Amino acid sequence: MNEPINFIENRFHYLSPFSAHQIKIWGEVFPTVEHAYQASRIKFSPERDSIKNAPSPLDAWREGQKHKNNADLQVPDFDKDAVMEELFRAKIQQHPDISIILKESGDRDLLKVYETDYYWGTGNDGSGQNKMGKLWMKLRAELS
Repeated sequence: MNEPINFIENRFHYLSPFSAHQIKIWGEVFPTVEHAYQASRIKFSPERDSIKNAPSPLDAWREGQKHKNNADLQVPDFDKDAVMEELFRAKIQQHPDISIILKESGDRDLLKVYETDYYWGTGNDGSGQNKMGKLWMKLRAELS
């Protein structure tokens, strides 16, 4: 495979929970929304701290996946949609560039295109729920 790799991200990457936008929420500071989201699913514990302090959002996701099915560590009745909305609202409030980028997107559909994510994204075949894209479009509409 000799195709060049374009590593320059566009402005809309800022809408990703992996973007380098620190979040202050729940009396804590998280390096990214992904760190906060993954940590929010876990009760206060050393495992939660390892997620919060992971060196990158991908590492935070990986740490979260390790504990995803451990009922002893999971926050009961965790509402992932409500938590993600709360986190994205905090991101908008704390980082004015996010509002600007959302407004720049106009009325265009926002998609999280990720082949294995059929909940937050579109999935490989486009049949996913795209919950993240829909959430951003809802928040964008409120900015108008």
